[in-house]
Amino acid sequence: MDSMLTFQIIALVCNFPGSSGITPRLSHGDVETLFHEFGHALHSLLSRTEYQHFSGTRVALDVAETPSNLFECYAWDYRVLKTFALDETTGDAIPEKLVKALNASRNMFPATELQRQIFYSIMDLTLFGEQTSKPIDTISTVADLKRKHTSWKYAEGTHWHTRFTHLINYGAGYYTYLYAKCFATTIWQEICQEDPLSRSAGSAIRDKFLRYGGSKDPSSLLKDFAGDAIIRNSGGGIIPDIGSLCKEIGL
Repeated sequence: MDSMLTFQIIALVCNFPGSSGITPRLSHGDVETLFHEFGHALHSLLSRTEYQHFSGTRVALDVAETPSNLFECYAWDYRVLKTFALDETTGDAIPEKLVKALNASRNMFPATELQRQIFYSIMDLTLFGEQTSKPIDTISTVADLKRKHTSWKYAEGTHWHTRFTHLINYGAGYYTYLYAKCFATTIWQEICQEDPLSRSAGSAIRDKFLRYGGSKDPSSLLKDFAGDAIIRNSGGGIIPDIGSLCKEIGL
Protein backbone atom coordinates (compact mmCIF):
# COMPACT_ATOMS: atom_id res chain seq x y z
CA MET A 1 0.00 0.00 0.00
CA ASP A 2 1.42 3.35 -1.01
CA SER A 3 2.07 5.83 1.78
CA MET A 4 -0.20 8.85 1.90
CA LEU A 5 0.87 12.39 2.63
CA THR A 6 -1.39 14.72 4.59
CA PHE A 7 -1.15 18.46 4.06
CA GLN A 8 -2.41 20.99 6.54
CA ILE A 9 -3.17 24.65 6.05
CA ILE A 10 -3.54 26.91 9.08
CA ALA A 11 -4.91 30.44 8.71
CA LEU A 12 -5.08 33.26 11.23
CA VAL A 13 -8.08 35.45 10.47
CA CYS A 14 -7.52 38.73 12.31
CA ASN A 15 -9.33 42.05 12.36
CA PHE A 16 -6.27 44.26 12.74
CA PRO A 17 -6.69 47.88 11.61
CA GLY A 18 -5.43 48.94 8.20
CA SER A 19 -2.62 51.41 7.62
CA SER A 20 -2.05 54.27 5.20
CA GLY A 21 1.72 54.17 5.69
CA ILE A 22 4.41 52.43 3.71
CA THR A 23 3.95 49.24 5.71
CA PRO A 24 1.08 48.13 7.94
CA ARG A 25 1.43 49.07 11.58
CA LEU A 26 0.20 47.12 14.56
CA SER A 27 -0.18 48.35 18.10
CA HIS A 28 1.73 46.35 20.65
CA GLY A 29 -1.58 44.90 21.84
CA ASP A 30 -2.19 43.62 18.31
CA VAL A 31 1.32 42.17 18.18
CA GLU A 32 0.66 40.32 21.44
CA THR A 33 -2.60 38.97 20.01
CA LEU A 34 -0.81 37.88 16.83
CA PHE A 35 1.84 36.02 18.82
CA HIS A 36 -0.87 34.42 20.98
CA GLU A 37 -2.80 33.09 18.01
CA PHE A 38 0.41 32.11 16.22
CA GLY A 39 1.16 29.89 19.20
CA HIS A 40 -2.04 27.99 18.43
CA ALA A 41 -1.05 27.82 14.76
CA LEU A 42 2.37 26.38 15.55
CA HIS A 43 0.76 23.82 17.84
CA SER A 44 -1.17 22.52 14.84
CA LEU A 45 1.62 22.87 12.28
CA LEU A 46 4.35 21.20 14.34
CA SER A 47 2.42 18.30 15.86
CA ARG A 48 3.36 14.85 14.61
CA THR A 49 0.75 12.44 15.92
CA GLU A 50 -0.33 9.08 14.60
CA TYR A 51 -4.01 9.94 14.82
CA GLN A 52 -5.59 13.11 13.49
CA HIS A 53 -7.89 13.51 16.49
CA PHE A 54 -4.87 13.95 18.76
CA SER A 55 -3.18 16.44 16.47
CA GLY A 56 -2.26 20.00 17.38
CA THR A 57 -4.70 21.85 19.60
CA ARG A 58 -6.82 18.75 20.19
CA VAL A 59 -5.47 18.51 23.70
CA ALA A 60 -6.78 18.46 27.25
CA LEU A 61 -8.39 21.82 27.96
CA ASP A 62 -6.03 22.42 30.88
CA VAL A 63 -3.08 22.84 28.50
CA ALA A 64 -4.79 24.08 25.33
CA GLU A 65 -3.83 27.71 25.92
CA THR A 66 -0.27 27.01 27.08
CA PRO A 67 1.51 27.42 23.70
CA SER A 68 -0.36 30.63 22.96
CA ASN A 69 0.45 32.10 26.38
CA LEU A 70 4.08 31.05 25.95
CA PHE A 71 4.40 32.92 22.67
CA GLU A 72 2.91 36.03 24.25
CA CYS A 73 6.12 36.16 26.31
CA TYR A 74 8.08 36.57 23.08
CA ALA A 75 6.04 39.67 22.22
CA TRP A 76 7.36 41.44 25.34
CA ASP A 77 11.04 40.60 24.88
CA TYR A 78 13.26 43.26 23.32
CA ARG A 79 15.58 40.67 21.79
CA VAL A 80 12.63 39.36 19.79
CA LEU A 81 10.93 42.66 18.98
CA LYS A 82 14.08 44.29 17.58
CA THR A 83 14.24 41.62 14.86
CA PHE A 84 11.10 42.88 13.13
CA ALA A 85 9.78 46.04 14.84
CA LEU A 86 11.54 48.51 12.56
CA ASP A 87 10.93 52.15 11.68
CA GLU A 88 9.34 52.16 8.23
CA THR A 89 11.52 55.02 6.97
CA THR A 90 14.87 54.63 8.71
CA GLY A 91 14.89 50.89 9.30
CA ASP A 92 15.95 51.45 12.91
CA ALA A 93 14.85 48.83 15.43
CA ILE A 94 12.37 49.68 18.16
CA PRO A 95 14.22 51.47 20.99
CA GLU A 96 15.03 49.28 23.96
CA LYS A 97 13.93 52.14 26.21
CA LEU A 98 10.44 51.98 24.67
CA VAL A 99 10.19 48.24 25.23
CA LYS A 100 11.22 48.71 28.87
CA ALA A 101 8.49 51.34 29.21
CA LEU A 102 5.93 48.94 27.71
CA ASN A 103 6.93 46.28 30.22
CA ALA A 104 6.78 48.79 33.06
CA SER A 105 3.22 49.75 32.13
CA ARG A 106 2.30 46.08 31.89
CA ASN A 107 3.56 45.50 35.42
CA MET A 108 1.69 48.39 37.04
CA PHE A 109 -1.40 46.44 38.12
CA PRO A 110 -0.64 42.72 37.70
CA ALA A 111 -2.34 41.71 40.97
CA THR A 112 -5.56 43.46 39.89
CA GLU A 113 -5.50 41.63 36.56
CA LEU A 114 -4.86 38.32 38.35
CA GLN A 115 -7.80 39.00 40.67
CA ARG A 116 -10.00 39.69 37.64
CA GLN A 117 -9.04 36.40 35.99
CA ILE A 118 -9.67 34.49 39.22
CA PHE A 119 -13.10 36.11 39.47
CA TYR A 120 -13.92 35.15 35.87
CA SER A 121 -12.89 31.56 36.61
CA ILE A 122 -14.97 31.32 39.78
CA MET A 123 -17.95 32.86 38.00
CA ASP A 124 -17.64 30.38 35.14
CA LEU A 125 -17.37 27.38 37.47
CA THR A 126 -20.36 28.61 39.50
CA LEU A 127 -22.63 29.19 36.52
CA PHE A 128 -21.74 25.87 34.88
CA GLY A 129 -21.31 23.84 38.05
CA GLU A 130 -23.77 21.69 39.92
CA GLN A 131 -27.25 23.17 39.58
CA THR A 132 -30.12 23.20 42.03
CA SER A 133 -33.63 22.15 41.08
CA LYS A 134 -34.61 25.81 40.72
CA PRO A 135 -33.10 28.07 38.04
CA ILE A 136 -30.50 30.47 39.40
CA ASP A 137 -30.59 34.22 39.05
CA THR A 138 -27.35 34.76 37.15
CA ILE A 139 -27.33 38.53 37.77
CA SER A 140 -27.46 38.26 41.54
CA THR A 141 -25.08 35.29 41.50
CA VAL A 142 -22.44 37.23 39.58
CA ALA A 143 -22.99 40.27 41.77
CA ASP A 144 -22.46 38.22 44.94
CA LEU A 145 -19.31 36.63 43.56
CA LYS A 146 -17.90 40.01 42.60
CA ARG A 147 -18.51 41.43 46.07
CA LYS A 148 -16.95 38.37 47.67
CA HIS A 149 -13.92 37.81 45.46
CA THR A 150 -12.89 41.22 44.13
CA SER A 151 -11.90 44.58 45.51
CA TRP A 152 -14.18 46.64 43.27
CA LYS A 153 -17.89 47.30 43.49
CA TYR A 154 -20.60 45.72 41.43
CA ALA A 155 -22.51 48.15 39.20
CA GLU A 156 -26.13 47.60 40.09
CA GLY A 157 -28.54 47.02 37.23
CA THR A 158 -25.92 45.62 34.87
CA HIS A 159 -25.51 42.13 33.47
CA TRP A 160 -22.26 42.30 31.50
CA HIS A 161 -21.69 38.55 31.87
CA THR A 162 -24.37 37.92 29.23
CA ARG A 163 -21.91 39.33 26.67
CA PHE A 164 -18.87 37.48 28.02
CA THR A 165 -18.63 34.99 25.17
CA HIS A 166 -15.96 32.85 26.84
CA LEU A 167 -18.70 31.57 29.13
CA ILE A 168 -20.19 29.88 26.07
CA ASN A 169 -16.96 28.72 24.46
CA TYR A 170 -15.30 27.53 27.67
CA GLY A 171 -18.25 26.49 29.84
CA ALA A 172 -16.73 25.47 33.21
CA GLY A 173 -13.28 25.69 31.64
CA TYR A 174 -12.27 29.35 31.82
CA TYR A 175 -9.96 28.51 34.73
CA THR A 176 -7.66 26.91 32.17
CA TYR A 177 -6.43 30.37 31.12
CA LEU A 178 -4.90 30.73 34.57
CA TYR A 179 -3.50 27.20 34.40
CA ALA A 180 -1.97 27.96 31.02
CA LYS A 181 -0.52 31.24 32.27
CA CYS A 182 1.23 29.38 35.09
CA PHE A 183 2.50 26.64 32.77
CA ALA A 184 3.69 29.10 30.13
CA THR A 185 5.49 31.33 32.64
CA THR A 186 7.37 28.36 34.07
CA ILE A 187 8.36 27.18 30.58
CA TRP A 188 9.48 30.68 29.63
CA GLN A 189 11.62 31.13 32.72
CA GLU A 190 13.11 27.64 32.71
CA ILE A 191 13.70 27.10 28.98
CA CYS A 192 13.29 30.24 26.87
CA GLN A 193 14.15 33.36 28.85
CA GLU A 194 17.94 33.03 28.76
CA ASP A 195 17.96 33.05 24.96
CA PRO A 196 14.48 32.97 23.41
CA LEU A 197 15.85 32.86 19.87
CA SER A 198 18.26 29.98 20.45
CA ARG A 199 18.00 26.82 18.42
CA SER A 200 17.98 24.74 21.59
CA ALA A 201 14.94 26.57 22.99
CA GLY A 202 13.07 26.27 19.70
CA SER A 203 13.92 22.61 19.32
CA ALA A 204 12.78 21.88 22.86
CA ILE A 205 9.43 23.58 22.26
CA ARG A 206 8.93 21.65 19.03
CA ASP A 207 10.24 18.22 20.01
CA LYS A 208 9.27 17.98 23.67
CA PHE A 209 5.96 19.82 23.62
CA LEU A 210 4.21 20.81 20.39
CA ARG A 211 4.85 17.61 18.45
CA TYR A 212 2.77 15.48 20.82
CA GLY A 213 -0.50 17.39 20.46
CA GLY A 214 -2.98 15.55 22.68
CA SER A 215 -1.39 12.13 22.30
CA LYS A 216 0.58 12.26 25.54
CA ASP A 217 -0.67 12.48 29.12
CA PRO A 218 -0.64 16.22 29.96
CA SER A 219 1.13 15.86 33.31
CA SER A 220 3.86 13.70 31.77
CA LEU A 221 4.14 16.06 28.81
CA LEU A 222 4.67 19.10 31.03
CA LYS A 223 7.10 17.41 33.43
CA ASP A 224 9.19 15.86 30.66
CA PHE A 225 9.38 19.27 28.98
CA ALA A 226 9.94 21.68 31.85
CA GLY A 227 10.72 19.55 34.91
CA ASP A 228 8.70 18.11 37.77
CA ALA A 229 8.23 21.49 39.47
CA ILE A 230 5.82 22.76 36.80
CA ILE A 231 2.90 20.94 38.45
CA ARG A 232 2.06 19.78 41.95
CA ASN A 233 -0.49 17.53 43.59
CA SER A 234 -3.38 19.05 45.50
CA GLY A 235 -6.52 17.43 46.91
CA GLY A 236 -6.11 14.31 44.85
CA GLY A 237 -5.66 16.30 41.64
CA ILE A 238 -2.93 18.11 39.76
CA ILE A 239 -2.58 21.90 39.62
CA PRO A 240 0.07 24.27 38.25
CA ASP A 241 2.90 25.49 40.42
CA ILE A 242 2.34 29.23 40.83
CA GLY A 243 5.92 30.16 41.76
CA SER A 244 6.97 31.38 38.31
CA LEU A 245 3.83 33.46 37.82
CA CYS A 246 4.21 35.05 41.26
CA LYS A 247 7.83 35.85 40.43
CA GLU A 248 6.84 37.48 37.15
CA ILE A 249 4.22 39.76 38.66
CA GLY A 250 6.15 40.48 41.84
CA LEU A 251 3.97 38.66 44.36
